[in-house]
Amino acid sequence: VEDDNARFALMSCDFEQKIENFLPYLDDSEINLNKELQIIGTSGTVTTLGAVHLGLRRYDRLKVDGLNLSSMDIDRVIKRFLKLGPEGRKKEPGIGRDRAELIMSGSAIMQTLLRIWPAKSMKVADRGLREGILYSLMSADKHFQ
Repeated sequence: VEDDNARFALMSCDFEQKIENFLPYLDDSEINLNKELQIIGTSGTVTTLGAVHLGLRRYDRLKVDGLNLSSMDIDRVIKRFLKLGPEGRKKEPGIGRDRAELIMSGSAIMQTLLRIWPAKSMKVADRGLREGILYSLMSADKHFQ
């Protein structure tokens, strides 16, 4: 699909189909639907969305880590990405050439999750899963006091 907007819509639809059996509202015995889910995104796409949302020209972990992005915030950033187009995204300081092609796939996942799950926002965690595992292992070995 050549059209950037159409390609993004197809990615979102494809992702939703892939997780349709994992939707939290399919089995209400496991989740209280009156309660909002807490979604935490780590590294990659979610930190890029956060940095662009903040308008950072240069990535700053201290400003991005812990940021709470509402679904409206994410929608605004994605609209900006779509408006920039593939070539514009490569020149965008918050995205860069290496991430420009991947950012839309990850953005489709983020937007779909916030649309279909009972969550209004996503917390940004810059310190990724591997860092957490490493920290846990080092703590268990008493490398930290």
